[in-house]
Amino acid sequence: MAEIAGSNPAEPINLILQKPNQSIMADEILGIVSAIIIGILVFTLGYRLLSVSINQAHYESTIQNFNKLYSNIQSVCQQEIGSRTIIRFQVPIVVRVIYFTDDNTNALPAVTNLIENSQQSQGKYLCMQFKKEQDIRCEKLSCNGVMPYIGALEEYNDLQLMVNKILGKPLIKEYFLNIEKNINKDITVTVS
Repeated sequence: MAEIAGSNPAEPINLILQKPNQSIMADEILGIVSAIIIGILVFTLGYRLLSVSINQAHYESTIQNFNKLYSNIQSVCQQEIGSRTIIRFQVPIVVRVIYFTDDNTNALPAVTNLIENSQQSQGKYLCMQFKKEQDIRCEKLSCNGVMPYIGALEEYNDLQLMVNKILGKPLIKEYFLNIEKNINKDITVTVS
């Protein structure tokens, strides 16, 4: 008697079991790829949120330092002639420039040469501008002020920032400012 192919009862079961196994393997691969893609997305979002949070903290810290500088200058301004104070002032890489001016609405077009050459600024407003912003933040003083333009240049233009970057330190330009009320009842800020 001739046997018919596939008449063995064990054969169809093997064929049926093989098809679902191939499908399960494709589902597993699809699941693994999906998990990797979701993991990369979650990591990217987390990194982005952390980055934004750190930048926001830098901006807030910089604004607080600017307000402290303003308070120190204003305090000396309200004291008698010859009063002075020396402060350590840090300017992070996010700051474009800090200066005195009488125009508290228009930002300066170019500041690199002003900062590099320590040119003097003067006026009744102490102003600061961030590199990524067009607007300036200004505070009005009760007396005129004179000081050099200060700021954090790009690290390739500033030796102190370049060294900090190489050493893995924060990109912060540090100044020691001597704030003094002169005989004309103006404030003179010098960098030492």
